[in-house]
Amino acid sequence: MIAHVQRPGWCFRDHLDPKVSDWIQPYPDDAGVRPCFDLALLGAPLSKTSISHSAAFRLPDAIRTAFQALTPYSLEHQLDLRESLKVVDLGDVRMHLTDLARCHEAIEAAVASYWETYLAPLVMLGGDHSTTGCAVLGMARAREENIGIVHFDAHHDVRNLEDGGRHNGTPFRTILESGRVEGRHMVQIGLRDYVNAKAYHEYVKQHGVTVVTARQVRRQGLAALVQEAWHTASSGTDCVYVSFDMDVLDQSLVPGVPAPSPGGLSFTETVDALEWLGMQPNVAMMDIVCADPSQDVRDLTTRVAAHLTLAFITGVALRMRASQATEGAE
Repeated sequence: MIAHVQRPGWCFRDHLDPKVSDWIQPYPDDAGVRPCFDLALLGAPLSKTSISHSAAFRLPDAIRTAFQALTPYSLEHQLDLRESLKVVDLGDVRMHLTDLARCHEAIEAAVASYWETYLAPLVMLGGDHSTTGCAVLGMARAREENIGIVHFDAHHDVRNLEDGGRHNGTPFRTILESGRVEGRHMVQIGLRDYVNAKAYHEYVKQHGVTVVTARQVRRQGLAALVQEAWHTASSGTDCVYVSFDMDVLDQSLVPGVPAPSPGGLSFTETVDALEWLGMQPNVAMMDIVCADPSQDVRDLTTRVAAHLTLAFITGVALRMRASQATEGAE
């Protein structure tokens, strides 16, 4: 034993200060075991399908690394997530190195497989936004239910498929043209000037999609608009999917997004919105996509992504607490 030497990788630990990474457990490798849990995480590390330079495939592991510094305790709600939820990390969808269509198929199949097996809410860590199209199609295939979508983004993401096939600018055209989701059940929040084409704005309006601009959010407040969006996505559907593109936030908050632009949403309003959506009993799945750790500054974007993920998970914990309280009162 050499004096005053620590093992490689050692870091300071406070035994009274557990971290999120200590709480979230890996999904067991034993094929014969079907664990019980309340929420699952799934990585979709694909960004070769991005039309702008992006290493967003690194985001799932970057968020997991951020979880090593964050605690599972909500001071606001005096809620220890460890006491409320059992969360497992399923790992990452296996990507093909060169065949991007196979990557999309794998994500769709993985999400379908999950929903064929479990009913607990699922959080997918992207990846670029093309992963959302795959996830929604996989969910629709497995659940055979009507799905509503609340989509946070600076962009419509309904580019035509002729100029480049399926990529991070096409997920919602992919979804709409699949017939699996009707436009009247979809709401897009946070759209901004000068980053969207007239043709694509007209396309979503023709399909009955509700569009809420970033300016509307500033004028009316995100909380009320998100509740309206949820009601729209819930009307006539069985479950709701929440898709969160990190570039919906103002570029001062997320320097590591591939397509930054000014005038985006604030962090504090967005945390409240995702927490509220997590509380709704019909919100089945959320994704968080389009942040590139290789372009980040001091991990600011990744930290924001990790906090937003935990906000949604906290909402799910509050949902369960309310459900248990109701059951206890009966």
